[in-house]
Amino acid sequence: MKRWLVLALVVVLAGGGWWFLSHRSSTTTATQYLTSTVKQGDVTATIAATGSVGSASAYSLAFGQTTATASTGTSTAQGSASTGTGSGSGSSTSSATVATVPVVVGQHVAQGQVLATEDRSSTAADVASARASVATAQAQVQVARANLVSTQAKISSQSSASTQLATAQAQLAADQAQLAVDEQHLASAKAQLAKDEAAVPPVPASVIAADRLAIAQAQQSIARDNSAIANDKAGITTAKDTSVTLSANAAQLAQARAAVTQAQNQVTTARSQLTTAVAAAAKTTITAPVAGVVTAVNVTVGQAPPSSAAVTMRSDSLTVVVQVAEQDVPNLKVGQTAQVTVTALSQTVPATVTALPTSASTSSTGSGAVTFPLSLTLSSNPAGILPGMTASIAIVTATAKNVLYVPSTAIQGTSPDNTVQVMVTGTPQSTPVNIGLSTNSSTEIISGLQSGQTIVTGVVNPTASTSTTGGVGGLTGNTGRTGFGGGVRPGG
Repeated sequence: MKRWLVLALVVVLAGGGWWFLSHRSSTTTATQYLTSTVKQGDVTATIAATGSVGSASAYSLAFGQTTATASTGTSTAQGSASTGTGSGSGSSTSSATVATVPVVVGQHVAQGQVLATEDRSSTAADVASARASVATAQAQVQVARANLVSTQAKISSQSSASTQLATAQAQLAADQAQLAVDEQHLASAKAQLAKDEAAVPPVPASVIAADRLAIAQAQQSIARDNSAIANDKAGITTAKDTSVTLSANAAQLAQARAAVTQAQNQVTTARSQLTTAVAAAAKTTITAPVAGVVTAVNVTVGQAPPSSAAVTMRSDSLTVVVQVAEQDVPNLKVGQTAQVTVTALSQTVPATVTALPTSASTSSTGSGAVTFPLSLTLSSNPAGILPGMTASIAIVTATAKNVLYVPSTAIQGTSPDNTVQVMVTGTPQSTPVNIGLSTNSSTEIISGLQSGQTIVTGVVNPTASTSTTGGVGGLTGNTGRTGFGGGVRPGG
């Protein structure tokens, strides 16, 4: 009898222990859900990155030479080295000395402001001489042109060939008629002399002398007539041959035009010499190419200027170069607006994307994350900002306005088959949803949910060594969901 009682007691105790352990296990393993609600508002995809402030451009300035260095690190030379300045470091071999240095390191300068000057007194005289040469050459052009106009007028006033021939023939006829008259006078004079020599009694000697004088005069007139007739005949020949006159006219015109061309060439040469003289004079002054801040002054008044940079400066325009993750690069565009926060100043200012990445940063090599350099230009410079300061940026790449959204950890499944666990009377129920823009924190719900519904964002398992949150824990996972910055609606 005792054996049965002991056996019954053992059975009762074993049953009670099983009930206790079974009840305790079911209580302690109950799943606890992390929940949120479906809300309405804006979903914004943002690219965030950090970097530093830098100058948009820096300038190394020498007499007659400007070298600009962009924020990307590329350099371009503008202008040419001034006369007597070498290409190495140290002092110039020129005899010129620095006359003035009206700026100091850290000084803000305006565009075009004088930073340094050289003492080259000869350059002013060279410019004045070159200008005088230009004026002289221009006067010579005016003289040559006036001579050309005079030659053209003279040729235009010449009679035609037919008129010249008629005139020459008329003159020949007149001279031949005069010859006949003078020959008649000679014959009469000779007859009179013969008569007077034969007279009885003899005539006085004075009469004979007069007769001989008349003969001599008639002979001289005949000689002049013959000479005139010869010239008239030559004139007729010339008038008949117009090529001689045309050739002479053409030669005169060519000579006058050549004189104008030569004078114009002298003007061109003089102007070139003036340009050279002015350029040489300009190289004696260094001016600021942009508004900015002087960063170094390497010249001293009274000393020869260096062959390297005499003054260096940076532009007022500042840039921010940040490192962005490779998955963000496709969402970048030139002209995008960003908000830049300068850490040291605790100020945020707008900026614009000015240059897109072309290759990965060299610092990315060998590391786990690949980043790309992105350049932005600040819209304004906060007081106290300096190149080298740390800055962080935020660029909005997409925004869904006034939409339903849930925490991204609530989304499960692969698009277009996404689901959300909706709490119904304390129990999660899988509900299909159509999602839109999705970020690390929030995801737009196009359809499937209503505002105010309670949804599961994660679970807590008390028996686990640590709590489990995100992706609705051990329900179905969250693989294949639209990722950060996607903004792509399922189905295209």
